Amino acid sequence: MGKSLRARLIPYAYTLGTALAFFLLAGTLLAGRNETALPASNQSVFFKTGTAIGQRLNGRSWTADYKEIVTNSDQTMLDLFDVQHAIIYRKGKPYLTLRAERMTVNTLTRDFSAVGKLHVETIDAKPRRAFDTSHASWNDLTQTLILPDKAIIDTGAQLPLRVGSATYDVKTGQIELRSVAGGFRLK
Repeated sequence: MGKSLRARLIPYAYTLGTALAFFLLAGTLLAGRNETALPASNQSVFFKTGTAIGQRLNGRSWTADYKEIVTNSDQTMLDLFDVQHAIIYRKGKPYLTLRAERMTVNTLTRDFSAVGKLHVETIDAKPRRAFDTSHASWNDLTQTLILPDKAIIDTGAQLPLRVGSATYDVKTGQIELRSVAGGFRLK
């Protein structure tokens, strides 16, 4: 009976130590194998068929029905598809109506571009004003509307005004028209 308690526990301690070392080694080698990657920081968000409303402190800014919106995760850039029945408000009242195939809007700068069939028309203006084009862009900082492609502009004249391209500076009222044909009515 001469073995002490300590001498009898040594084989168990070695076995337990070896098992612990093996467990730590296996855990270190296998760590992270089944982890899923973090999602991309710029995930797209999709909205299907609905109505969007833009608000200002003193009332509505705009409304629009859409078929689809694709936006980045912080919703600073919007791609709108098949925009119908859009209304832009001025001084709290409906001012323009708009239809577009596709629009890209920067919600921070309030700039936009439209590609595809685009129709913009005044509401309750005498005479009625409207234009149709396949490409337009708005720069809110400079308050400039650019129609780089052919556009048909209805000014209330007997014939519509056809232009190859146009630039309208809203701040100064300056309009540049290129390749012009048709009628124009000022008032």
